Amino acid sequence: MRRQWTDGRGYQHFRGRGRPASAVLHSREARNRAATILAVVGAGGTVVWVSSREEVPYTRRMHAILISPQAEMELGRQTFEQVLAEAAVAGSLLPKNHRATQAVQRVGMRVAKAATDGYGGGFQGHLQGLRWEFAVVDSPQVNAFVVPGGKVVVYTGLLRMVGGEDELAAVLAHEGAHVLPLHYTQPLACSLPTHRCRRIKAETEADAIGLQIMSRACYDPSAMVTMFEKMGRAEKAEGGDRIPGFLRTHPHSSDRRVPGPLPAAWCRPGGVKAIRQMLPTAQGLYEMSGCDEARSPLAQFRRVVADWP
Repeated sequence: MRRQWTDGRGYQHFRGRGRPASAVLHSREARNRAATILAVVGAGGTVVWVSSREEVPYTRRMHAILISPQAEMELGRQTFEQVLAEAAVAGSLLPKNHRATQAVQRVGMRVAKAATDGYGGGFQGHLQGLRWEFAVVDSPQVNAFVVPGGKVVVYTGLLRMVGGEDELAAVLAHEGAHVLPLHYTQPLACSLPTHRCRRIKAETEADAIGLQIMSRACYDPSAMVTMFEKMGRAEKAEGGDRIPGFLRTHPHSSDRRVPGPLPAAWCRPGGVKAIRQMLPTAQGLYEMSGCDEARSPLAQFRRVVADWP
């Protein structure tokens, strides 16, 4: 190896030209070792991913479940208790005997029963022994959310928009539908565009599942259309269109669309129109469940009497 040499411009260099053969060899060996390690890790990850794949009820989508039901329930319990504790300190947690809390509890448990009765196929092992809980927080926020384990929180700002039990069921069925595919316990990508696409996909899938769940619970599925139309108007009135979608708890209604066979199809806008396209299927489930008879005045009276303490 030359230790002193002159380049084309006449500058003299006092170091070797090029890399020593030993350095090249070591670099090649390092690359080979790195490639081997990546191959082993990748193969192992693939085995775990494939062995953890299960079918989502209702939508038949395949996904990987990488968390145990026990860990999921514990995560949800801790989060739910923290939210309730903070609301209690702020004096905004409505008591269980409040009429708003009782309404949410009554409708929510009816929806939860339809969500966990085994209908819809797919993997439902994580739904066994689920302890559903519902809480209402006095806040102007037009929002509701669910955490793992079937713990649902609804804000009074959203309840003020609800026009009846059917629309309340639409909200609670949508939130409860997130529990079936374990949306909140699946790994998310770090990049914002991908993260937003995954969230839009989750919200759209919750629309599809929730619409069928509320129909089987004998709530009018068309109420999901009217409820989301109200929410869309409220967002526009409050300037919600100017807020980036990935910063909102729920994507704007214009981000919702019918699921497609390709990943890119999940990110196409569709809005309430997508839910309308799913109504015939939901209406069929409603009729199949004998809901016309179940919603008769006599049947409703019997249900209310049965719920009395």
